[in-house]
Amino acid sequence: MTIRIIDTSIMLNLLEVPGRCSNKVIVMKQFDEYIKAKDTLVLPLATVIETGNQIAQVNGSLRYEIAKKFSEYLLKTADGDAPWSFAKSEVNLDELKYYAEHYLDYAKTGVGMGDLSIIRTFEKCKEISLGRPVMIWSTDAHLAAMRSEGEERPRRK
Repeated sequence: MTIRIIDTSIMLNLLEVPGRCSNKVIVMKQFDEYIKAKDTLVLPLATVIETGNQIAQVNGSLRYEIAKKFSEYLLKTADGDAPWSFAKSEVNLDELKYYAEHYLDYAKTGVGMGDLSIIRTFEKCKEISLGRPVMIWSTDAHLAAMRSEGEERPRRK
């Protein structure tokens, strides 16, 4: 059983956000596999924020329908009825210092603050995983490369 950190690219495919779900068939197949395998799926705050921002850019009445579906996902998450759990992370001054100290190195490679936050969630999960494999579930190669038994620093495509 693997711990999988859900990236924005995955949530956009699950929600079928126009122009952002070109990997829907693969993502849905993986989702079914991960549920059957009883993998632990973790939804970081950055994924919630970035997904909401992408939905806000959808034109027309479809924006409301997707936003409604996403709101339902979030309510189910809060109630413990979703197939994933929310990454309860404390945002405090120590975390702010972490981002300040690491952001420049990541920014040089084209990795933004949202991705850095997802990477931080990955690092925290590794610390408490009790030997279980941890990975970032993403369609973005630089995040998908993040695995507990592998690469430490993401690389841009």
